[in-house]
Amino acid sequence: MKKLGKLHLSLFSAILIALLIGSTQSVSADHSLDGKGIFKDENSINLVSTKDSKYQIHLQIEVRNSQGQLVSITESNNAKYIPREIMDYILDEEFNDKEIIMINKTKFEKIMYVEQSTPEKYSFRASYTDMSSTWSMNFSANFPEHGIKVLPVFEVYTPHVNLAIDDKFTLHWTILRELN
Repeated sequence: MKKLGKLHLSLFSAILIALLIGSTQSVSADHSLDGKGIFKDENSINLVSTKDSKYQIHLQIEVRNSQGQLVSITESNNAKYIPREIMDYILDEEFNDKEIIMINKTKFEKIMYVEQSTPEKYSFRASYTDMSSTWSMNFSANFPEHGIKVLPVFEVYTPHVNLAIDDKFTLHWTILRELN
């Protein structure tokens, strides 16, 4: 009888350990998806290039001085995005005005978004001195292990954009999502 009790205890311990190891929180599990989850680590977001993806991102940045005179226009399609289902959810839920277009016999959903800001109000990922070359479209989400995080859903890299403290800039985002 004692051997059977030890066997049950050993079996119970093995099952308990297996359950504890296998029951990681969803965000912790997200960290272990070979770098393909939302988070690289506790604070960093995993972004991948839009090259060869179903997304095409174009950003035009128009900078005007305090008198409204045009200072510069910069454009880029060198973009990154979060390679997870959250992308489609955000595009489906946050944007109402969508247009279906055809480009080279491929059907796309086109979303246009315009954001106006100033250097003081824009949430730069790092503090700016007088220029920026990384621009992001941000959305907030609540994650159990991370709390409320502002996610750079799209990040676009441009040539440096010089900004004076009293400049105003407009971000013209064009997002194309390939449809099946």
